[in-house]
Amino acid sequence: FKKHSAPYTAGRPNSGGNQVKCKFYDTASVIVTKINAKRSVAIAVMSGKTQVGVGNVTIPPNKEIPAVNSIIEVRYLYAYKEGNLYQPTYISVRDDISFKDCSVSQLKYKQETEEA
Repeated sequence: FKKHSAPYTAGRPNSGGNQVKCKFYDTASVIVTKINAKRSVAIAVMSGKTQVGVGNVTIPPNKEIPAVNSIIEVRYLYAYKEGNLYQPTYISVRDDISFKDCSVSQLKYKQETEEA
């Protein structure tokens, strides 16, 4: 957030500066559909009875790569209407929910802007 009277300056503000950058992340439970190269997995959510791909997420080196058809929790900034998640980050494996809980309805979509 930024004070209305604060000027814009490039770079990171010093402690006590006029700007604070906040990202409003959300989380989603997704299904692992494929293990890619270099510690990455393809992920999907359920739309009715079909799986809809929502991109890929990198698994950190200190975590085990989850198996195909396992459910994982990811953090993301928003989802595009086409389906992919923006800036997904792996959190953990979920074994307390089922595929039906991994629905497309849990996604937070990027707000569309009107062109003039």
